[in-house]
Amino acid sequence: MSDPIQGYLARLRASLRTGDADRILAEAEDHLAETVAAGLASGLTEREAQEAAISAFGSVTAVTRAHEARPGNLLKGRTPAAILGDLFMSAWKLGAAGLTAVGVSGLVVAAMNAMFGRSFTGQPPAGVTFPKAECAYWMSAWTGAHTCAQAAMLEASSDAVVLRLIGGFFGVAFLGAYLVVRHIILPSRGHRPGVLLGGYFPLLAMCVFGAGAAGLALVQLTGFTVTAGPGTYLSGAIVAAAVAVWYGVRAGPAIRHLTRVVAW
Repeated sequence: MSDPIQGYLARLRASLRTGDADRILAEAEDHLAETVAAGLASGLTEREAQEAAISAFGSVTAVTRAHEARPGNLLKGRTPAAILGDLFMSAWKLGAAGLTAVGVSGLVVAAMNAMFGRSFTGQPPAGVTFPKAECAYWMSAWTGAHTCAQAAMLEASSDAVVLRLIGGFFGVAFLGAYLVVRHIILPSRGHRPGVLLGGYFPLLAMCVFGAGAAGLALVQLTGFTVTAGPGTYLSGAIVAAAVAVWYGVRAGPAIRHLTRVVAW
């Protein structure tokens, strides 16, 4: 008959992706052994005591998620190769997420074009002039336009959708490739990638996307480098802010950890 405790620990070992997996397993084994001993002392059979200990300790999924959400040390106990790999995978995921967000903002622009008109996203500010060559190109591309400014507006409102959707396509492709490498290829070669940046990746992503949202909002409010309608910048700010909030929720453990460190 198989040993439930050993089976549980084997599944836990296979699931843990943190840098201190050995320590976690040792602590789990000690805790389970103590609980089993208490169960035997209370009159349970060994099998019953083992099953009760596992139930009290928590499922493999719950234990894994709890430890993966706990911020760890980025450098201690890790080889230079592991650190560089972590940084590379983090940059890959962040870049893919950014491009995917760009694609989503293209969908937001398309919705704005439909609801508020193309001028809301493509209308250049008053007083902006355009080179004759560009005007000629836009007028030939948008034969229904009566002026260069109108043609420029149609071109900008269209590019804001098409070019962003292209970026989003590459973002989804890069994100898919990232998932394949991290969760299929690396494990198949005996590597168990740790949690990105020791659990601090959500905090980094929150800061990056939050800064992007604030920057786009500031550009629109100040008029600095504005060359199109407010929807162009507003759409990006909305999506970036939404992603920042999503990562902010997941960054709770890292934020609490840093708060305790600063307070201490």
